[in-house]
Amino acid sequence: MKKLALVATCVGALTAGAAARQGAAPAGQAPAPPTSVAAEVNGFYTRIAGFIIQTAEMVPPDKYTWQPTPEVRSYARMFAHIIDDNNGACWQTGGLTERPAQVDQRAGETGWAADKMTKADLQRRLADSVALCENAFKAVTPANMMEIPSGRGSRTRIGALIYNTSHINEHYGNLVTYLRLQNMVPPSSANTGRGRGN
Repeated sequence: MKKLALVATCVGALTAGAAARQGAAPAGQAPAPPTSVAAEVNGFYTRIAGFIIQTAEMVPPDKYTWQPTPEVRSYARMFAHIIDDNNGACWQTGGLTERPAQVDQRAGETGWAADKMTKADLQRRLADSVALCENAFKAVTPANMMEIPSGRGSRTRIGALIYNTSHINEHYGNLVTYLRLQNMVPPSSANTGRGRGN
């Protein structure tokens, strides 16, 4: 019962955020309801993942190892961390038999593996991890959404997808700050006409 209440609370919070972003439906026309809880959460996930993919595209290759301070991740490590988040949340429900290898990991005493990867390789792995999560969303049904895959502790299938959607949204917020610090307009603001600083 507690798990169901948690899912309902998370979905309610996500729904409220979406309603605020989307604004009111045209006069006399109600918005179409989502077909399932998974479909609604997938809508939020797809939007945020799209912004992250656009960010990975717009950052120049020579900026991938840039970081605002030595204490925080570089762009490359941020993308690698998001890849790991996606893979960790989605591999079982997405149809894989084992979890993909970590990308954001140490390489030697002072370096990180992601900082040595090319932009193209990180973009490919990011796209693959998003596709894996899209497969996971397709596999979640009202009948199985409260199942706990083996080795997942107490997190349900839908719980893992809700958590991951929230988590990558936090990291998109980090990326927005990185972009602003380098005078780039984040994808979520680019088409609004608000530009820098809004």
